[in-house]
Amino acid sequence: MQQEIQKKYQRLRDIIQEMGSVVVAYSGGVDSTFLAYVCNDVLKEKSIAITALSETYPEKEYHSALLYARQLGLNHRVIRTSELSSRQFSANPVNRCYYCKQELFKKLREIADIENVPSVLDGTTLSDENDYRPGRMAACELNVRSPLCEAGMSKKEVRELSRLLGVPTWDKPAYACLASRLPYGEEITVDKLKRVEQAEELLHTLGFRNCRVRSHNNIARIEVDIPQLHEILKNRETIITKLQNLGFLYITLDLEGYRSGSMNKSISNLSDTQVETADVTQPRHSSGLHSVPQDFTQNEEFNVAVGLFFCPRCNNEKLHQIITKTSRYRQCENCGGIWFNINELEKAVGEKIRFSLPAGVRTGETPNAEHPSAIGGRRQRLKCPACVSTNMSLIKALELPDVNISVCMICQ
Repeated sequence: MQQEIQKKYQRLRDIIQEMGSVVVAYSGGVDSTFLAYVCNDVLKEKSIAITALSETYPEKEYHSALLYARQLGLNHRVIRTSELSSRQFSANPVNRCYYCKQELFKKLREIADIENVPSVLDGTTLSDENDYRPGRMAACELNVRSPLCEAGMSKKEVRELSRLLGVPTWDKPAYACLASRLPYGEEITVDKLKRVEQAEELLHTLGFRNCRVRSHNNIARIEVDIPQLHEILKNRETIITKLQNLGFLYITLDLEGYRSGSMNKSISNLSDTQVETADVTQPRHSSGLHSVPQDFTQNEEFNVAVGLFFCPRCNNEKLHQIITKTSRYRQCENCGGIWFNINELEKAVGEKIRFSLPAGVRTGETPNAEHPSAIGGRRQRLKCPACVSTNMSLIKALELPDVNISVCMICQ
């Protein structure tokens, strides 16, 4: 085992050991299976792996999760969730995953409280931070920890460790809930989910491991690995017949091939009307999120997918949102500190956006978290305003050598 990956693995075991007992969100996927395996190895019966069965979870994946749980000797339970009973989820807004994860994590937290277990865990890795994942907000609100991310593990490293440790999911294709096959704004129904499930099962039986059938009303858009595009044409008649029998009128092949999260390409193109239809303006509350003011518009809520934050340095000072033609960010009126969401910092640097300090704050007086006089001669350790309790890590950016940047490694 490589030295670097060995250190991360030991760090993961130490993190889990410190928790004492855990409830693990276990779907049978690569990341959650590896996490459940390590938790079981470290904590034995004090680790409870829980699979949530719902309309968005394919039957094949459920049976696989049961099989892996038996093979690994997990302390395993199955519960039911019903995301489609929530209009906020079934309307399929851009932050759909928030409502899905909220439903799941609330039930896991209830079980943890009944069992007197302090920690609820999910299988998020560092690699997951590269995509739009509003479900992370639900994890933050309900204090769900992501030990793989805390240990600094990527998906590639999880697969490699799984292979070395004999975890059977090490080479399993990535999978996401069936709702991700529908474009944002199109209502999610049981029939649509079943249709997609059956269409993808056909492709699996024909030998396509990495594949998606994206459902655009009556159009099926097939994604497979680029080297296998020609194989779809070889099975053309079978695929057309089966998918048309399922109710699709038009069958298309995506020439870009299989790619995770392809539906997220449409997020930046959604109009205000579509956002309103999606009903994503419900303010959310936790120990670190506060009610949204009246001038906090739907379009702002759609883009940031969180409530109002307080400055991580000044604590009780609100971070006021500033929107330009090309970027959006929050700034503290007291210290002038700026809070970015995922990818916004890179965009701001690339477009050379000039920031102005609030009135009353001069450049020479702006607090420097790295400077020894920051707080009583001690360097300040900032807490993430979204995750509330997570310590942010101080980094240096090559593009901004004179600027101190603190990053939350959980939600970024």
